[in-house]
Amino acid sequence: MRLSITLAKIATTATWAATRQDRHGRIVPPVLCYHRVLPTVAGVRERPDYSVSPTQFADQLSLLNDEGFTSLTLHEYFDTANGSRELPARSVLVTFDDGFADNYSAAWPIARRLGVKLNLFVCTGLVAGDSVSAFAEDNARAELSRQNFPEHWQPLSWDQLREMMAGGVEIGFHSHRHRNLGQLTEEEIASDTSEGISVFKRHLGVAPRFFAFPFGHYGSYPDNAIGVLSAQGVEMFFTTELGRTPVGRAGRLFSRIVIHPEDDLSSFRRKLFGGYDWVGRLRKSAYSWRASLGHYSRKFSRA
Repeated sequence: MRLSITLAKIATTATWAATRQDRHGRIVPPVLCYHRVLPTVAGVRERPDYSVSPTQFADQLSLLNDEGFTSLTLHEYFDTANGSRELPARSVLVTFDDGFADNYSAAWPIARRLGVKLNLFVCTGLVAGDSVSAFAEDNARAELSRQNFPEHWQPLSWDQLREMMAGGVEIGFHSHRHRNLGQLTEEEIASDTSEGISVFKRHLGVAPRFFAFPFGHYGSYPDNAIGVLSAQGVEMFFTTELGRTPVGRAGRLFSRIVIHPEDDLSSFRRKLFGGYDWVGRLRKSAYSWRASLGHYSRKFSRA
């Protein structure tokens, strides 16, 4: 288990009594961010990064149902943010990033069985078969999973995405080449996103209204990217800043809670009910401090 996740589990367990939101009935809706649902390789304990097992996923969605959460589509979430739809006392948005085939073959059947709505943010370059360097680097855990379950490591096909759309799954946009938009010029951002939106429209028949930033941490969702995407018709944006954003608050940028392989039901419950939100604020401050330090370092190096 990664040290940072172990420390977060210990810290959030210790502070849980003071941080839990479920004492008050209505809570700020969590937006959950998954990536992969992959079977477990026999005899192997550690999983690929950002993956959960089918059993783990089913248990987590069952907990949502047991706790009385109403799952929303991106459009329903957008409508509640604009005040045109009433927000249930306990609401949740379940999202997946990237666009691998296990979303169709593993995650979707479980979600349908349990009556939970799914939302995908797809990297159009991945689905189109273009070279996407962010997905080229594999560690030993990922390679072992790929060898045992190659069908789950294929990109989603456009036919699968259209079938999922027809079945009620909402599809959002996750850039074309999955690059950190905070490290690109405005012209490069416009080139990537316009290409991806064109591909999205050509194959899915609609223009994307919702966008999840690749990487999603502090520094990867610059204002100029929001401006470029807004001009292209995108209306709501999502990061991976651990925490939650009150629906109806001014702005169109919403935090999400990433689910990791190490999240058992106890840590998942704490994430669901606000026990990790303060960790997210601390992490964002650390990113900001490091970015500021890098700025000053570059400034002094030029002096």
